[in-house]
Amino acid sequence: MTSLEEEEESELTNKASDTSPTGYAKATLSSLPSEQSAAAQSLPSTKSSNVPHTVKQMEKKMRTRMTKEEIRKKMEKVLKSGKYKMKVGRLIFWDFGGQYVYLTTHQTFMTFRALFLVVFDGSKDLHEQVPDVMCFPGQHMTPTPAVFLQYWVNSILIYCKVVYAGIPKILFVATHKDKVPLENVETRRKELCSGIEELFKDHEGRHQLVLRPLIFVNAIDPGDPEIDILRKTITELTFDHPCWGERMPNACVPLELEIAELVAEGKEIMSLAEVEELNAISEVSVLSPEQLTDFLHYQHSLGKIVYFDTPQLRDNVIISPLLMVEVMRSFITDVEFWPKEDKTRKTFKEMSKNGMIQKLDLYHIWEQEDFRQILPFKEYIFDMLIHLDIVSEQRRYDTKTGSRLPVEQFFVPCMLTQRNDTDFLLQECTPERTVSLAFVFNGTIIPPALLNRLICACLTMWTLKQYGGRKLMFSGFVGLSFDKEHDIVVCVEGNKILLHLVHKRSKGLIIPDIATSVRDCLFVTLERISEFYQSSIHCKANSKLPFHTEYSCSKLNCFTSENKMASENEECLCEHGENIKNNWSIWNKKREQKQCDDNCPGLSEDALSQIPSDKELFRLSVNCETRMIHDLALHLGMEEIVWCDMEDTYSPNTQMVKFLTLMHLKENNEISFSDLDNGLREMEITPHKLCIVKGNRKRHSDISEEYMDLIPTDEILDELAAQVIGVVSFQLGLELGLPITSIDIIHYNNGWDLVAQCKDILFQWREDQRVKPTIGVLVQALENVGRGSECLERIIRNVGVKKAM
Repeated sequence: MTSLEEEEESELTNKASDTSPTGYAKATLSSLPSEQSAAAQSLPSTKSSNVPHTVKQMEKKMRTRMTKEEIRKKMEKVLKSGKYKMKVGRLIFWDFGGQYVYLTTHQTFMTFRALFLVVFDGSKDLHEQVPDVMCFPGQHMTPTPAVFLQYWVNSILIYCKVVYAGIPKILFVATHKDKVPLENVETRRKELCSGIEELFKDHEGRHQLVLRPLIFVNAIDPGDPEIDILRKTITELTFDHPCWGERMPNACVPLELEIAELVAEGKEIMSLAEVEELNAISEVSVLSPEQLTDFLHYQHSLGKIVYFDTPQLRDNVIISPLLMVEVMRSFITDVEFWPKEDKTRKTFKEMSKNGMIQKLDLYHIWEQEDFRQILPFKEYIFDMLIHLDIVSEQRRYDTKTGSRLPVEQFFVPCMLTQRNDTDFLLQECTPERTVSLAFVFNGTIIPPALLNRLICACLTMWTLKQYGGRKLMFSGFVGLSFDKEHDIVVCVEGNKILLHLVHKRSKGLIIPDIATSVRDCLFVTLERISEFYQSSIHCKANSKLPFHTEYSCSKLNCFTSENKMASENEECLCEHGENIKNNWSIWNKKREQKQCDDNCPGLSEDALSQIPSDKELFRLSVNCETRMIHDLALHLGMEEIVWCDMEDTYSPNTQMVKFLTLMHLKENNEISFSDLDNGLREMEITPHKLCIVKGNRKRHSDISEEYMDLIPTDEILDELAAQVIGVVSFQLGLELGLPITSIDIIHYNNGWDLVAQCKDILFQWREDQRVKPTIGVLVQALENVGRGSECLERIIRNVGVKKAM
């Protein structure tokens, strides 16, 4: 985007131009763990050949020629004319560290708007072992350049949203040409090019790779002509990028320039209030609140700022993304860069050993001279690390009251390098006690950042298990306790994330409700992480997930795709002749449907005259197929175009489409139960579906009656939230009496984090004093949403009920 020097030059040279696009591109340089990106060092990272002055030189020039107020007035004059045109585009280069511990940090800076350079040692064979380098978790292959090339390509494709076909481009650059005899350079180039083409010949991202001609540089020779070829190639690919020349409203330019000036002066974080105040300075280009929000999201997608619109983070804006680099490297760093000071070094040793850190120890790290700029914003930065799943909290409870205790320890899975060396999988995850499934990713290697984020999310939902006196958290592996009978294992194996559910005695005793809720939790969490990578302002996310689900037979190493089982009826045999449907049914328990008795007379006249509540409409939407709701809505007066708009807006959430369709009929057509009854009858559909809607299900529970009038503790609600998720959490909120507006706000604040959604719903219900929030009320609500109270019964058996509540 523009900067102060661009502002003046553009303003002085574009008097006769029409409003035109501003351009932006970002080039990212990466290397193998054992390499430095020497080629990158030869490129101008802080200035382009198109920019004749450094920022400091230009600032000095600007100060001698005009004041800030004069600059602003000139800019406003040009903007008011509608003829502003940016003449200079700037490239920002990121050089990613290749050591294992850094891999989790890359997700924060990768974007489809970038051009990626994958730099590797061309003097070595692609399949030659790289010494003294760890391979990735779950990979049993020898670490070679080919393995790391696959890692980088897979990471880029997973982290970058698909907006334009074939974008982002990935340019391969071979280095160390000086180590190859001159007469062998061209032969070596052809060998490397053929080897990479063979490596990616069946890869889904092969059309994004730029291989020919393969650039092969001697990075220690500034006069190497191929460095100039590299420079020109970067320029050409940048100009060809669809994001180069994107249009941006002129009204945004003054605010962008003001922020750029503050960054040049050394400011790194602004409060949202300060941004709003800065926006209000200009008299001709003040952005509305909606435009300002769009501006922040757009600048975030460009990599110019860091802004997350969540309750904990939306009050601040990081205007210099380099601050995030400093934050990451302050405690996520390789052993060779650990501080020498004894106390701090001990913190790093402990973190590397057990993957945990105390908040105060992290603050102590930030007291070092290199990181003191973080301290004034430490709470905000810490919340951001939690949001990014870099750290996660270790929950603790008061044993007397069940209330949450202040969090002292935090997990940092990405700092763990120790692989699982226990015999837990061998001794505990046996075919007799375990059911398994796999989330299978495209490509051959799963980026460690994705797995570490998933492990972080799991640690917020369930308790870390101890086995043989050791915590079961290792690089690419975590063991968790669901309850006293069920354990969970999440680990990586090749391109699969494996989920094992282990019963203490026999897999025949695994409760399908538990298996289904655990599967839902993991699936939705992976979906949320994928959506996080895919998010971008004004662009629809690619609905295709980067993974699919497969289910294992009793061998635990034979997997069958869910798509194949969907096409089968009663049986789906694996290669060992086992019917996978048996295990599949444990992971996919269907909710029970309540039916009317044969002699049911239907709703009474009084009931038919009533307007259905939000809760009752949601019950009806759950019990009707999508086509039935569509036909009923049109029958009751909704136009087809309204239905289509609903589908477009909320696709693929068909449940929400059904519910909001009924809400639309209620709000615009004032439908009653009588209207619904008549509509169903005229469509020759049984009106007894309305009987299900009006009634409560009979309460079946083994929870002692003396507990029913007690208020559930923090611990009970936290445990329950991990088991009641998805559409059920929305319905549960309605059944518990929360207004739909409150549930909408909760969903907006928590995005795809369905466990957090459910927690907020349960805790908000408990705070509502209109109806005493008792365990009995909760049991009835769980029955009404079809979950039953068994999950609550198990939680109460495990954690107890504190009568002090």
